[in-house]
Amino acid sequence: MKKKILFWIDIAMAHFGLAYQLQQKLDVDMFAIIDTPNKPKKMFKNQKIVNFQKTWFFHDHIKKVIEKPDLEYLSNFEKKYNIDLWELTINERHFYKHNKFYKFTTNQILKILEQECKLFESIIKEIKPDYLFINEPPFHHQRLIIELCKAKKIKVLSLSISRFETSTIVVENRSTFDLPKELDLIKIDESSNIQIESTSKYNQLNKKWAKNKTYSISNKIKALKDYIFISDSKNAQQNYTYYGRTKYKVIFDAILFYFKKYIRTNYLNNNSEKIIDLNTPFIYFPLGIDDDVSLLHDAPLFTDQIEIVKHIAKSIPIDYKIYVKDHIHGGLRAWKDIKQYKEIKDLPNVVLIHPSYSSKELIKNCKLMISVNGGGSTIEAVSENKPAIIFSDMPIDIVPSVYKVNSLKKLHVLIKIALETPVNPEYFRKYNQLIQKRKINFNWDELEMLRNKQFFSGNILSDVEYPEYKVKEFFEKNEEMFKILLDSYIQKMNEF
Repeated sequence: MKKKILFWIDIAMAHFGLAYQLQQKLDVDMFAIIDTPNKPKKMFKNQKIVNFQKTWFFHDHIKKVIEKPDLEYLSNFEKKYNIDLWELTINERHFYKHNKFYKFTTNQILKILEQECKLFESIIKEIKPDYLFINEPPFHHQRLIIELCKAKKIKVLSLSISRFETSTIVVENRSTFDLPKELDLIKIDESSNIQIESTSKYNQLNKKWAKNKTYSISNKIKALKDYIFISDSKNAQQNYTYYGRTKYKVIFDAILFYFKKYIRTNYLNNNSEKIIDLNTPFIYFPLGIDDDVSLLHDAPLFTDQIEIVKHIAKSIPIDYKIYVKDHIHGGLRAWKDIKQYKEIKDLPNVVLIHPSYSSKELIKNCKLMISVNGGGSTIEAVSENKPAIIFSDMPIDIVPSVYKVNSLKKLHVLIKIALETPVNPEYFRKYNQLIQKRKINFNWDELEMLRNKQFFSGNILSDVEYPEYKVKEFFEKNEEMFKILLDSYIQKMNEF
């Protein structure tokens, strides 16, 4: 029998391009859930680029209704598949805390969730897929279908950022990267030419990506003009991620953004440290982006970073300080609320560092790195033979010098152990070796920049029409990139 693959396709274009390559290589049945704004949807409805057996347009199935949610159904769903539904939904940035345009009621959230659960159950029941191919999930509904597929023993292959150079990695389990649980069983291959990599190049490329997010005045004017006169206002009624986004509100928010950023930048310039005492014993805590997936979904129980800093401040040795620095990309979100920075500064054993200060210098000189999500800074710290503490399940925690917080009550004990236990650099060599053998040279940021230039208005506005001929032209022009992705997915399929 033919294998059946269910694709989750959004405007990122990665899995649409993968499907285009896959149909030329394998004899499989392909299905797709399409998750886009209204304008790009027109191309997907009529396209002949990929021969999908059937497609579902996600937001067409999620209606804005006033009916009461079926709590009995949701309760049975949660028990049947062992999925914590409130954990998913409260950490959805559109539903809680991070939505500036619309406040969902409890019943609205539950009704949306009910419709999503029923849709995904019906799709899986109808087609009985062997695989789900999906991006690293930024939203709760993508996490939901992943967890549902896993509960039904459907193999999930997701494309994740490796945080080594520009590479990505195709994995079944994002929290482990499908790596072995014990590094003691791994032998270092001395005959290979694999070099020890830090995340320095990844961080440099990250800065390049951020620079590309700084748009020219002409691009902003073009995007604004097309948003006002061309963008589909039906999104605000038909797509719940757009609820409340009237054009007036969006334009006003964009203007307000620059005022907030200006005021907060001035505050940071005047109230955070630029000259740092690196001789004082200190623990480095880099702040993450508050509404980023790496915080909301990877560390769902530890999303309040200011409270985490307070807990750490109560748990460190008396002669230590905590150096806290905001994410270098925080400016893309107009930085944090000044109230949060003041709370950090009010702690007597905490120093607020200016975002421009070198993270590399802080990592090199710290005694311990603590991070909520165990991202690039944690990997950098381990590569520098520094111990690290994280609050989420991440691949790097198979390295013995990376400690996972399971209880805040025992945080002080964990910090003491981390500070007193010597770091064995051989373990990072083994971790590095495993990643180097699995990573692929597929540059997610490059694909995003190419897509924005090809399709988005002013490189900014995504709710525009995608002419089919341009999409096919885009896939053919970047054929080598998508072939790398194809080969990796096929290799991963062959491992099962």
